[in-house]
Parts: sequence; C-alpha cells; structure tokens
Amino acid sequence: LSQITGETTKDLRYISDEIGGLATKFGVTSKAILSATDILAQAGLQAKDLRVAINALAKTELAPTFGKIEDTAEGAVAILAQFGEGVGALERQLGSINRVAAQFAVESEDLISVIRRTGGVFKASGGSLEELLAVFTSVRATTRESAETIATGLRTIFTRIQRGSTIEALREYGVELTDLKGKFVGPYEA
Repeated sequence: LSQITGETTKDLRYISDEIGGLATKFGVTSKAILSATDILAQAGLQAKDLRVAINALAKTELAPTFGKIEDTAEGAVAILAQFGEGVGALERQLGSINRVAAQFAVESEDLISVIRRTGGVFKASGGSLEELLAVFTSVRATTRESAETIATGLRTIFTRIQRGSTIEALREYGVELTDLKGKFVGPYEA
C-alpha cells in the first residue's frame, strides 16, 4: 500500500489499524480487506476516502448476496468513477445492489458487471445507478441472458438511442424520446 500511495508505512499506520479493526468487527480476513484497499488506492482514492470506502466494503462481506470483497472493490471503483457521488454515497449504493440482488433473480456480481460495462454510458445519458439496476434486473428476469450479454446490449442501445436519426425514426412509430425542449428524456424513461 505504501508503494501505491507513496506514503510511508508510518503514515499508513491508521489504515493498518482500520483494516485490523474491520477484520475483527466483521469477520473478514485482513488480507482480503488489504487487497480491496490496494484496488481502491490504485484507482486514486486518497487516505481519508480509503477509510470510508473500506468500511463500506467490509460490510458487504456480511451480506449473502456479495461475492469476494476484491470483486466488490472493483465494482466500487466503477461506481465511484461513473456515477460520481463520492465515497460518502458508496455504502448506500452498495446497499442498493444488495437489496436488488436479495429481492430479484440477479446476483450482485451481475449487477456490478453491468455497472462496469454500461454505467458510464447510462450516466452520461442522464440515468442513475438505481435506474440502471432496475433496467438490468427487468431484462435479466425476462431473458435470462448473461450479465455480459445484457450489459453489451444496453451499452449499444443507450449509445444509439440518443442519435438524431434514431429519435426521428422512432418518432414515426409514435415513440417520443425528447421532451418539449428537445432534450433527451433519459435512458430509464426511453
């Protein structure tokens, strides 16, 4: 971790203490938490944000819907980068994933996969994390296609659906994708 962040091991002592405390509190191996911490640090999270993020990630180990903490950390990096709400929102966002995975026929790993592959396009077209989870879950429930297949399809759809030619072609069939000001209605509504 010192090599990744450029801080001395003495300066990182508080992270070490935090990892030890979380491991004891949540019954997660300190090695797994450290591995997740490395992933987050490589993504550019600073020391204060690392503490908040690893606390949220350690809690996912208590939820039966999540897999390995390292995979969840990769998903957390995607959530932070693509939806831009900061580490303060990470626990709530991971909680949304947990609730959807617990209530519907999807796995948290599948939800994280769609976030990693489609989240940026979905957010750029005006969607939220929760809307992306809803769209994916709905498609998954009706098709039972793989997460990768659905994510690729959604990414293609949300990229093309904003094109002027697509908007005009769908308008001919009575599908309106713009509001009264000519602005795209958003991926969820579309």
